[in-house]
Amino acid sequence: MSTSLNKSENVTICATDISWGDDLNNIYRIISRRFNDFNENGFYAHPEEVALRAELGEVGALRRLTRQLRATGSNGVALSGLGLQGLSEDRRNAALYAITLMLGYPTSTDQRTGRVAWDVKARPGAHSDARFTTFSERVGSADMHTDSSFYPMPEEQFILYVVQAADCKGGHSLLIDGEDIYQTLQQTAAGRDAYELLSSTPVPFRVPAVYAAGDAAIEHHVARVFDAPRRDGDRFTLRWRYDAIQKGLAVRPDLSSPELVDALALMNEVAEHSAPRFKQQLATDTLLWADNHRMLHGRTTYEDERRHLIRIRMSDVPNAERIGPSGVVRD
Repeated sequence: MSTSLNKSENVTICATDISWGDDLNNIYRIISRRFNDFNENGFYAHPEEVALRAELGEVGALRRLTRQLRATGSNGVALSGLGLQGLSEDRRNAALYAITLMLGYPTSTDQRTGRVAWDVKARPGAHSDARFTTFSERVGSADMHTDSSFYPMPEEQFILYVVQAADCKGGHSLLIDGEDIYQTLQQTAAGRDAYELLSSTPVPFRVPAVYAAGDAAIEHHVARVFDAPRRDGDRFTLRWRYDAIQKGLAVRPDLSSPELVDALALMNEVAEHSAPRFKQQLATDTLLWADNHRMLHGRTTYEDERRHLIRIRMSDVPNAERIGPSGVVRD
């Protein structure tokens, strides 16, 4: 495994030539023994995931890959040439599930299907109905956000794997480190005031329709944008999705105020325009890993409906210890 590193805005860019040998077959055999079905090749949070993780840890190439990702010390890693291009869907997703299980505990954030591997690609009619659609259902851009911002326990990590890059020179991946958000806000009195307000005042995040428990459900979760840090060395735990907050305030106008609306608008301006960011169109067969508590992510606009990514979110704790739709323990 040969690797070249290039750090930009707390993101490590790796060009890696992985020699899987027979290890992809070994992964598939291990996965096949553990799963009764592959949940339409999307997998699910396995009830014996701790034991399965230990078993997968004996696969040499998988162990070396996850060690390499952890060793970068970055809040984001773009790893090209993963070596999964051309595999069947079930084998590719099995490898991605195995990689993410070595890094954390993959979660089923889709309440309806329980799928772990989520297809990020345009869905027919996503623009035409009245649902609150999410960024992964449509072409175009994706505003800067953290994943699962509308759930009680947002996962600490996520990966995006590029099955098919956009062929229209668009769809660049964007990452912003939370520390750069903070430093940009601190440059003005209005920014400092916005940070203090968003650190102390909970706001409602509405759940997009595709993640809600039912078609008629209007669900939301109340939390702070800059919440208390949960890990050593963190200034805060970041949670952000502007459209979900706007729709949440429409459901909960009792939580709104002019000062809060102004602070949210300033935060959005910093996230979308002012703060320094990583920007790159990721090639097919690239794996993007990011810290979901420290980084915002998004994408530039694109029109190629063939663009296809796979997203998997991972918790630092087993699913049995989680609360909410993205865990085994349901609220």
